[in-house]
Amino acid sequence: MSVKTVLIIGHALFFYLLTLSDASAVDFFALRTRADAGDAQAQYELGVQYDSGEEVPKDPDEALKWYRLAASNGLSEAQFELGAKYQYGEETLRKDCKEAVAWYQRAARKGNTRAQTNLGFMYHDGECLKKDCGEAVKWFELAANQGNDVAQANLGILYSNGECLKKDYRKALKWLQLAGKQNNATAQQALGVMYSQGMGVPQSYLEASRWYRQAAEQGDNLAQYELGTLYSQGKGVLQDYREAAKWLQLAAEQGHDRAQNSLGALYEKGLGVPQDFVLAYAWWNLAAAKGNSDAKASRDAIQGKMTPEQVAEGQRRAASFTQESE
Repeated sequence: MSVKTVLIIGHALFFYLLTLSDASAVDFFALRTRADAGDAQAQYELGVQYDSGEEVPKDPDEALKWYRLAASNGLSEAQFELGAKYQYGEETLRKDCKEAVAWYQRAARKGNTRAQTNLGFMYHDGECLKKDCGEAVKWFELAANQGNDVAQANLGILYSNGECLKKDYRKALKWLQLAGKQNNATAQQALGVMYSQGMGVPQSYLEASRWYRQAAEQGDNLAQYELGTLYSQGKGVLQDYREAAKWLQLAAEQGHDRAQNSLGALYEKGLGVPQDFVLAYAWWNLAAAKGNSDAKASRDAIQGKMTPEQVAEGQRRAASFTQESE
């Protein structure tokens, strides 16, 4: 390694690279050589490495530098990354809506589906841009037609809800199934709702449970709540309070107030879990704090069956659950 090379890459990175295997160091220098020669893809990949801190020490400023170079050379992936960083603001970069929109638009015009999808969200939510349903749908459709699962899921939800588009369950089902088959949890949860309620499809708790499970296993708290409820009621699945408690707890730990309310009821009655008034009180207390009136009524009712020490312990447990979820 030459003195010139050390000066180019910087002393800190030089000493870090000495800790890597020969192959890793060679790969980095090959990438850096291509990037220095103006290769946009190499510049982008360097940006990703500095952004993640997995291959080299994390350096937000260095990541931005390489993203900018790649973006200026026309690489849409880098343009998207800059748009996202300006949209949300990251570490050394302040949020800047104007810059975010500009970079997203450049990437979107090149067919970048993530940029198109984010523009769709911006127009839909009125974030950084004036709310415009027509523009939102336009960008979602462009991305969805190229196979972007997030755009497909949101387009399906718009058709299902009749928001920005005329309600059309057939089209909703089409887009949600396309996204669901790509393992998009949002689409899978929405499909569960459609089958559970018979929205444009024959009502089927069995089919609903299948879609809910796929989303729940990915951590979707809405699906976890719905799946837990099906197990509690024995709809589409064999009634199993232990499974109900499992899924409701997962949703409750993510702050889902209806799951917290249902979990409290299981603890009160000892269904699928040991009977425990303290935990019932704790979960109801959390749900009540979110405005759940049923949970508030249940918490107030069970308090009459508890000692002051048990109530204090229930409040302590609720506080600890809140801290663990933050």
